[in-house]
Amino acid sequence: MTTYFKLLLVTFLLALTACTSPNNKNLIIGEWTNESMKVFIDHGTSEEQVFDVPKGKWEEILLIQPILTTYTAEGVYSSVYKDLEGEVINTSNGFWDVKGDSLYLTENGVETAYHFNWMQGRAEFKGYLDWDSDGVADDLYTGVQIKH
Repeated sequence: MTTYFKLLLVTFLLALTACTSPNNKNLIIGEWTNESMKVFIDHGTSEEQVFDVPKGKWEEILLIQPILTTYTAEGVYSSVYKDLEGEVINTSNGFWDVKGDSLYLTENGVETAYHFNWMQGRAEFKGYLDWDSDGVADDLYTGVQIKH
């Protein structure tokens, strides 16, 4: 096999891979709502607490509607929290970016990274955050969200 043919074959395979790989940035853009989440809370001891919100139990356990998060093509995101009656009780916003298979959210200068696993209309987000407000991002969050 000639060097030219090998180079042509490698170029073709790289182009084919690039065309069939999902662009995670395009997958993120749009509106998402939470379906479920689980947080493994690290208290710095041998005991670990688990906060679990299974699918179908969001409103019952958290007493709020699933969070609506919107990601724009300009790299801005906003999350809207509503009580069970539909009244807005909190909002958060910041900037987002995707690098490889990770989603990076920056809010008030603090960046949090989540591994992003696309599942045909749904996605799993997994990352470490400071769930228990102890000043250390050592609590493992796994959440599933639905894209609308």
